[in-house]
Amino acid sequence: MRQTFRLFLAIGLIAFTPFGRPAANAQLLQSGPMVGHVADQEAKIWLRIKTQAVITATAWQDDRQYRPTGVEDLGGGFTVVQFSSLEPDTDTKVHLEITRAGFPKETAALSFATAPLPSPTGKVRIAFGSCSKLSQFPTGPIYRAIAEERPDMAIFVGDNSYFMVGDGTDKHFNTTGPFGDWSTIEGMIHRHLVTRDHPDLEQMLRTVPNYAVWDDHDYGPNNADVVFPLKEEALLAFRRLWANPTYGTEEFPGIYSSFRHGPVEVFLMDDRYYKYSPLEHEDVTAETGRIWGEAQLSWLLAGLEQSTAPVKVIANGTQVLTKSESGESHVREAISELNRLIEFVSERKIEGIVFLTGDRHYSEAMQWRIPDGPLMIDCTSSPLQQNQKVAPYPHASHPTRLWAMYGNNFGLLTVDIPSSGLGTIHFETRDEKNQPCVVEEQVCRTSWPLKDLNY
Repeated sequence: MRQTFRLFLAIGLIAFTPFGRPAANAQLLQSGPMVGHVADQEAKIWLRIKTQAVITATAWQDDRQYRPTGVEDLGGGFTVVQFSSLEPDTDTKVHLEITRAGFPKETAALSFATAPLPSPTGKVRIAFGSCSKLSQFPTGPIYRAIAEERPDMAIFVGDNSYFMVGDGTDKHFNTTGPFGDWSTIEGMIHRHLVTRDHPDLEQMLRTVPNYAVWDDHDYGPNNADVVFPLKEEALLAFRRLWANPTYGTEEFPGIYSSFRHGPVEVFLMDDRYYKYSPLEHEDVTAETGRIWGEAQLSWLLAGLEQSTAPVKVIANGTQVLTKSESGESHVREAISELNRLIEFVSERKIEGIVFLTGDRHYSEAMQWRIPDGPLMIDCTSSPLQQNQKVAPYPHASHPTRLWAMYGNNFGLLTVDIPSSGLGTIHFETRDEKNQPCVVEEQVCRTSWPLKDLNY
């Protein structure tokens, strides 16, 4: 007998065209669907539906059928359908039917693989990137390239959409000013949806588990931080648009969370909600400024110490290990947080730390050796879409950089551990045709033996 689960939503909402005008004939499925967090036995499916629509959802793994074990109503038609008790490391298909009296039935299909069980061995491929100003461009070929690659997951590492002034002038795409998308939660959600509903994302969103952290442009205006007056609205908008594992803690809110995928534990960090930077405020210095804040840093350190994963991936909106003298970074804004992390890792001999970062509008590979210890590495991918062609990065280097490049790209991190303690960490950038980026006849890639990241 076919097992199904029905949900009735009676939340008022308005459908919008890409430019914010009410659609003449709003569809029942107004946005999505998107594969969100996928664990070894669980999966989340995100979508937005019209008022009073009914969802019928079914998942299949081979001949086994599953019904949802929960449905989270996020308000405004935003919904997350949750499955559990799935088989690990198994191809999974989900079928959705959306109905409402007086409307034709609509269907949608998704396909993905559940995560493998936690293990000291295995191979994991993570696509990631940042800075997607897709509102300005008719195409987003990088997203088609990610869909073609079919990685185990995709992590959006900030500036996943760009809140804009949007006043109809030639400064329409400015990211700062007295009023913009960031001024209301409706404006924030609208700008998120302009990116989410772009047709070039559809295949990727339906076939790859998707996660996200934010940076300033999908949090507030340029360089927005803890004093941003609509930070709670920004958090609510973000939670409505993504299906991450969790969001912060009850006592200390935010977008941070963690999850396990085979030999990798991923920590999704919040670099805005608690940030207070000397680049914006005169009453702090690089030594006293903060990016993560005390509560989140303590949460991260505890998670790193408790993790049994041989590789710990930390996704953050801004770079962590860069020693560049420009831009946002832990070295320039919150060096005490970075020093505390390094001291803790050194004392506890925590191994296998990899940062995935964004923000810079160029991509970069970096490494930082812990005193008398192993390497930590920082892999930056930016931008996903800024209409950049792949080209050399012409500016001065810094002590932790291995290479850098310009151009639309996505980062591909491959963790390959065939036997316990032995393996490689591989980082490369891919272009709009899903080919390795080549700059001045050099392929933009680096591989590290796992032992270089271990004590």
